[in-house]
Amino acid sequence: MARPFKCEGLVLGLLLVALGSAWLASNLGMIELLPTLRTWWPSSLVVWGIVELVAFGVSRIDGDRNRHAAPPRTDDSVREDS
Repeated sequence: MARPFKCEGLVLGLLLVALGSAWLASNLGMIELLPTLRTWWPSSLVVWGIVELVAFGVSRIDGDRNRHAAPPRTDDSVREDS
């Protein structure tokens, strides 16, 4: 059975790639990292908020899907059908 999608892992991976890319660009002299971070750090709050909203929406959709699904079968009902 497939594991349910968790956006936290995706966000963590993207965050690590972004941070590593910024650090590399700083080491190569392409950007000044600290002034850039001081300017753009509020964007991390926006991204975090979007991720939380998406996670909330996905959990609501999954909840609606599970509510309309047939009830799970118990061991007793399996034995009766056999």
